[in-house]
This record gives sequence, C-alpha cells and structure tokens, in this order.
Amino acid sequence: MGKILSQDEIDALLNSAATMDMGVPAPEGATAAGAITYNFRRPDRVTKEQIRSLHFLHDRFARNVATSLSAFLRSVTDISIVSVEQFAYSEFLMSLPDPTAFYAVHASPHDVLGALEVNPAIAFTMVDRLLGGSGQSTGLNRALTEIEQNVVDSAVKLVIDNLNESWRALVEVEFSIHGRETRPQMVSVAAPNEVVVLIVFDVRIGEARGMMNLCVPASLIEMAGASFAQTWHRTRKDPTVLDRQRLHAALARIPVDVSACLETEMAVRDVVDLRPGDVVSLGRSVSDPVRIRVGNTTKMAGRLVRHRGRAGVALTERFAPVRAQEGPETHALVGPQQ
Repeated sequence: MGKILSQDEIDALLNSAATMDMGVPAPEGATAAGAITYNFRRPDRVTKEQIRSLHFLHDRFARNVATSLSAFLRSVTDISIVSVEQFAYSEFLMSLPDPTAFYAVHASPHDVLGALEVNPAIAFTMVDRLLGGSGQSTGLNRALTEIEQNVVDSAVKLVIDNLNESWRALVEVEFSIHGRETRPQMVSVAAPNEVVVLIVFDVRIGEARGMMNLCVPASLIEMAGASFAQTWHRTRKDPTVLDRQRLHAALARIPVDVSACLETEMAVRDVVDLRPGDVVSLGRSVSDPVRIRVGNTTKMAGRLVRHRGRAGVALTERFAPVRAQEGPETHALVGPQQ
C-alpha cells in the first residue's frame, strides 16, 4: 500500500508549486528539479581561496610588469588583471587567435609546463617600438616572422622575470621559456582535458590595446600545497595588548652581545712592532665615559669601575638613535640610567 501524505506534506507541496508559478528565480546552476549541474569532465581542482590568492598575486605582478615594460619600450604601458578562472586546456586553446605569439613556459623544479600568449596587436606594437617606431597599432593579421619573434622574445623574458619575482613570495618556482610558436596547437603543453588556471590581462602600450593570457596548470598549484590558500594579501590587523606582551616576552629571551668600547689610535709601524707582553696605552683617563654597544649599535654610556675584584662598567646614560636626513646615524641623550 502506498504511503499516505500528511496534511503538512500536502501544504508544503502546494506552497512549492505556488512559488514556482510566481516565477521566483532558481539558484544559479540549479535545474527545475532543484539539482545543480556538475561537469565531471572538468572538476574544480582549485579552491576559491586559491583563486583569490592568485588574483591578488598577479595583480601585483601586472603592476610590476607595466613599470618594467614602460622603461623597456620607452612608452606608457598599463596592464591590469581581467579574470582568473579554471578551464580545460582544450577550451583555453579554442579561445586563442590563430596566428598569435604563443610561448610554452617551463616551471622548475616541478617539471610542468604552462603557457603565455601575447595577442598579435600587442606583439606587433612591441616589435614596432623596439625597432624605433612610434608604437601605433599596426592592425596586421599575419604570423610573426622569425626576426619579429626574436624581438618579442626580449620583452617576454622581461615578463617571465617579473613572474618569477612575484611567485617567489609564495613558493619556490622558476619559470623559463620552453618553446614558442605562432600556432598554439603546434606546441604540446598539456592534455586536452587537463585542468588549467587561465589568468587574463588587459595590456595597453601607447594607443595599442590587446590581451595577454597566462595559463598555469592546476597541478602546479596543487604541488604548492597550502601556499596559495594563504591570506597574505589581506590587511594585517594591529597587534593587541596580549600580542605585544607575548612578543616582548619572546624577544626578552633572546641573548645579545653587549660590549664596552675602549678605542685608541696607533701608527701602523707601532702595530707591526707589537709583541706578546707589550702594554698598549689607551691615551684616556679612567674617568672618561665609555660607550656601550648592544650588538653593533651604541645604546648607553658608562664609566669604568671595579666590582667584587673584577673590572666593570657602571651605566650612566642611555642613548636613543636619531636618524638625520643625510649623514651617518647619531645619538641623542635620553637621561641618566637609574
């Protein structure tokens, strides 16, 4: 015998039908049955936190590259990050123009390949600037010649150097150019179904504008572990009183070198003639003040004394470092040491 619905279940069904008739929008990705579509051929291997970290990392990278290219090309260059998304490598290839400036990028020591694509509009502008032109958009629609590729290589190497510097803040990795082509399909970088992270940049050089795409394999981010889940890009909060107390207690246990400096001057010939048993006169009175250093920094002043049959220094003054705009570090008297 079939199950008989209770009155509460019947009311819930009626309310659900009324809600659907009123045209209430369903959640994004949800079907009429309430299920969310999931593509098993392209699983999400990179977490949202890692995507967010990659966005902040390459936002800084974009600013650094813009500064470097502006000086290298002698033209105002502006680069901004557009998006950070994960795709199958085949989808990334389908989104690229053909022909274009395509570079296979090797990441060591992990031994994986990524890709860097420079839109032809930007590539030809780089060539024009580096060969002495004005850098105006040429509008050419052809493959780069071998000579033109060699010219673009110099700018791409500058991009790779900045990429290494940015990634080094999170993980030890070294990017280098592994190969290049004008047709992306001719370079074997990854399997068609392999998941990659695509970072898209908007590049402006003078009046020319185009896109630059950086393709990073998801396996490289997985090898990096928790580094890309860090919240290093977030603003640090001010330390609390408890944090300051803990820091002070931790620093108080660190041993430091404390030394009293008794200095004098001697001629080189006198230094050469010194023998064991010789007495060196310091040329100063016992009552003269002695500077006391903590590490390599002068912190206090004192006077020579005898304490329990041993030589010592009695502290008399404490100094605070004062840095002038020009010249070496000086010290200001704070007051007598109690």
